[in-house]
Amino acid sequence: MSPPLLVVDFDGTVCRGDAPVRYYAAVIAETMPRRDARDFLDAIERYLSDGPAAAAASTDTVAAAALRESVDSWGAVLSLAARAYAVPAAVMEQAFARCRQWMIDPACPVEVVTPLLDTLADLRGEARIVLVTNSPRDSMLPLLRRLGILDAFDEIVAGAGKPDGLRRFLQRSLGPDLRARPWRLLSIGDHYRNDIEPAVEVGAGGAYIDRYGRADGPATARARRAEDLLPVLRAWAADPESGTRRGALAGQAGTG
Repeated sequence: MSPPLLVVDFDGTVCRGDAPVRYYAAVIAETMPRRDARDFLDAIERYLSDGPAAAAASTDTVAAAALRESVDSWGAVLSLAARAYAVPAAVMEQAFARCRQWMIDPACPVEVVTPLLDTLADLRGEARIVLVTNSPRDSMLPLLRRLGILDAFDEIVAGAGKPDGLRRFLQRSLGPDLRARPWRLLSIGDHYRNDIEPAVEVGAGGAYIDRYGRADGPATARARRAEDLLPVLRAWAADPESGTRRGALAGQAGTG
């Protein structure tokens, strides 16, 4: 029988911190008129503080909708820039590439979620651990090396194109054992549509890091910090079927 499969997200899961998001927004703001840039950056600061609730402070209905509907801070920057300020996609792509390169620099403050990495290290013998991220490989591998966690995973899938890319990865990974026992697969991440929904769709488990309390859909467990989900990961690794189904029987809301 193949080992259980634990799929792990990167931004907001393995590492966290708002400095890269602020940098991403600042690079985009460089292309805007001064007043727009100030309003844009102020709105992003409100989002980082309050999440979707920041929409209430906006008098612009388009900007309010962009903030309210954003699942995470990266998405808030992209959505607000595109919808409220008509920033071209090419500008945002260039800004994102600059941000990922800056993250490789030790001057960029990035917090590794050490308790999660310690737990992953403990589970390496019990489960196959795969990092699946939308970040491009040419910047992701140097960043993992800089953070000292390049060897923390059994496999690294960069430039995944989640959520559909995660769906394709799961289909490739679901051999006969996992197809018959989908609870032997668990995905942990902070973006429901990208990280959790594709797993739940195939009957697998989802550990949702819900920073802003969005409760976007069913999950085996949900918490505002990765640290609060570590008992869930350990229980799943010890008994995947019981650990996954326990969350489903509890209304799939898990911990809050």
